[in-house]
Amino acid sequence: MKAIMTTMKSVLAMGLVAVALTGCAAMKKKDGAEGAGAGYGTGESSSGGIGLGTLQRVYFDFDRANVSGEAASVLKKNADVMKGNGKMRVLVEGHCDERGTNEYNIALGERRAKATVDYLVSLGIARSRLEMKSWGEERPLDTGSSESAMSSNRRAEFVVLAK
Repeated sequence: MKAIMTTMKSVLAMGLVAVALTGCAAMKKKDGAEGAGAGYGTGESSSGGIGLGTLQRVYFDFDRANVSGEAASVLKKNADVMKGNGKMRVLVEGHCDERGTNEYNIALGERRAKATVDYLVSLGIARSRLEMKSWGEERPLDTGSSESAMSSNRRAEFVVLAK
């Protein structure tokens, strides 16, 4: 009986180690994703709308937090989707490229998230349905250092919290 218990404990221990290693490998793959559209392991679609793929991300000019004409058009579509689902709650995440200090980029990401939220509110979305977060430069879509890579990182993302 003692030998059986020892064998069972060994098998259980090996199983736990295997599960732990599998989880770590999966996390590393997600968090270490590189290249355009990698999405930092968030499960987003290629157009944004993390999780559900229903809302599109918007982009910002270098060192700016104002909603451009192109972004306004995208936000109008996002507002229409939210109006069609009155229970949808969304987290708006502000992102930056790698230029600037961490502190500056956190503040800029927050201004981008706030400008996005304010614009959605101006389109009739209740402020209570929107939350904000800034990631600064911490979650790039593209880890490259070209202008194209950096421009894809200057954005606001939409995380659907409740559908």
